[in-house]
Amino acid sequence: MIDRTLTYRLIGAGIMVLSAAIILPLILDGERPAELDVQVHVTSPPAFPTVDIATVQPVDSLPVEPYLSEGASADNIQLIPVPSSATEVERLDQATSDVTAQVEKAAPVEKAAVVEKTAPVVVADRWTLQIATFKSKDNAHRLVEKLKAANYAAYSVTTNSLYKVYAGPELKREASEKMREEIKKKFSLTGIVIKYSVN
Repeated sequence: MIDRTLTYRLIGAGIMVLSAAIILPLILDGERPAELDVQVHVTSPPAFPTVDIATVQPVDSLPVEPYLSEGASADNIQLIPVPSSATEVERLDQATSDVTAQVEKAAPVEKAAVVEKTAPVVVADRWTLQIATFKSKDNAHRLVEKLKAANYAAYSVTTNSLYKVYAGPELKREASEKMREEIKKKFSLTGIVIKYSVN
């Protein structure tokens, strides 16, 4: 007598062969699906009018429109004459200095306080000792308390639902490595010295 699992496997294999014999000829009969018989008609591009670009003209030939701001009248506008000799330039300089002196007398302007830019303070690299990583917050808290009781500056940081326990930071890497050896002797914990980051 044939084992039951073998019987089920033979029946399953027979069903697969029969379904393949029925379905494969329908799929591979060589007929093109109706979805692929789509004709695409592209229309001709639209006719855009051609734009004639005018040739470059000198500034003197362009029309000049008078510009008046709101509240200003044409009587208040003072034109500066174009100087033709060095003596006229000196006279214009003197006239403009007289005008600026009158403006300063009329409305005194407060000068803004000068703010000196100071260079940012560069903080040297600091080093910290990563002692352990826990999935449980309670375990991390217990280790931090144990390290604080032994006079180590310990803290924990949560990253990606993991609780990392650190000791430090120290300004010199050698101090962090010395701390690592002390913690290894006292608590049998091997840590790694990494750069300290505020985050």
